[in-house]
Amino acid sequence: MKTIRKQLKWLLPVLAVFMIGALLLSRVIKPEAEQQPQRTISAEQAADYVGKYVEVCDEVIQATHATGIGGSPVFLNFGDAHPNQIFTVVIWQRFHSLWPQTPHRMFDGQYVCAEGEIELHQGTPQIEVRSPDRIRIAQR
Repeated sequence: MKTIRKQLKWLLPVLAVFMIGALLLSRVIKPEAEQQPQRTISAEQAADYVGKYVEVCDEVIQATHATGIGGSPVFLNFGDAHPNQIFTVVIWQRFHSLWPQTPHRMFDGQYVCAEGEIELHQGTPQIEVRSPDRIRIAQR
């Protein structure tokens, strides 16, 4: 009985700290699925919204499946072809099976809206899309 009491003396505070930490993190970290775009912008405006969760709508000028790069991503380039694109959507191969066909075939030449947090990659704004509900073919 004394052994159980000794174990409970340190186990209960550890559990309490863990539960408080989990509660705090649940208030700070929002899963991507719960986020809504703050606004809809064009590919030209993307550089002004780095770090923001937005929807970018514009025409895909070039769609490529880069099988020679680790992770075999699809790149959807807006504004101009690589390396002069003004904005890029990246879809990693591990997510390709979520679409009915390879994303570069679906979106090439289409007017597309993609949502997510804009980050910079080698000076170019981009969004990584991980599920079909974050990108769609839209009307101009």
